[in-house]
Amino acid sequence: MAFTVVPLRHLRLPLGTKIPFAPDFFLEDLPLWVKEDKGTLTDLSLNEREAILDGRHAFVSQYDAASIGQPDFEWPKESRRSIQKSKSENAILANLAIWLQHPSPVSFTTVLHAIQVIQSVESQQLPLLCLASDLPSHLNENDISKAGELYAVIRRIQRTNSAWTAMRALWAALTTNQIDIRYSLLWISLEALLGDEDGGEIIHKIAERIALFLASTPTEARQLFHKAKNSYSMRSKIVHGRYYDDPKINQLMADTEAIIRDAFRHLLHNPELLKTFTSKKSRNEYLGDLIFSRIKHLGPLLTDDPSLRSG
Repeated sequence: MAFTVVPLRHLRLPLGTKIPFAPDFFLEDLPLWVKEDKGTLTDLSLNEREAILDGRHAFVSQYDAASIGQPDFEWPKESRRSIQKSKSENAILANLAIWLQHPSPVSFTTVLHAIQVIQSVESQQLPLLCLASDLPSHLNENDISKAGELYAVIRRIQRTNSAWTAMRALWAALTTNQIDIRYSLLWISLEALLGDEDGGEIIHKIAERIALFLASTPTEARQLFHKAKNSYSMRSKIVHGRYYDDPKINQLMADTEAIIRDAFRHLLHNPELLKTFTSKKSRNEYLGDLIFSRIKHLGPLLTDDPSLRSG
């Protein structure tokens, strides 16, 4: 029997909590045998070791494997990797699911793999870094349960499509505190998810798509449109080398992250929509038709404010 244990930082739930992140993990108390390890953990840095010993919870996976490095036969032969490598990637997706459900500093930097005793340690993971405005956030068991449901959907997303690219860019953004790079990566994520493959009228089209994709009222659509447009303007300054410590970026960053969370949650809670977005052809067609499919409900978005009209 083998184990993968991912000690989590900045999470304090009642001891004895056990929440499924199916089918790979349970979020549960950090196993006592990890804290009592006198072998492999001593090779870690003092800070890393103390973070593990001070932790309360972990993603824990128990599975059949005779050795570390055993192939994961769920993967195609041409791209097959070890079970432990799969578990490590899935831990990233589980952590991302928590952030999508409720932004917080919950993160990890070490993945432990064990057969009877800890035999392999991956301690090169970059932790998820949340905004300062999210630091006071306190997650509860309901938040974690909902994150587990999101994870069950996320882990099934196939590679090589816009949704997967958007998640990769999002995770890269969340693991850097270089504000301009983080911001640029957030917009790579949004453009992968909602951008137009033709590339024309980028700022207007993506702002319009964000508004129509997420809004439920004309007023909300207008607000989202302008938030997206202002945020994209900051993105353009950054990527074209015209950003110089503009204090507006803090609010624009928060707005952009909120848009991304809403977009992903909307997608992950709608199986048919997710199927559309993981199809290379259907996604762009669906987004291109949004302006027509929602015109009846959000008509004022297109008629009351000239700045929101296409053309």
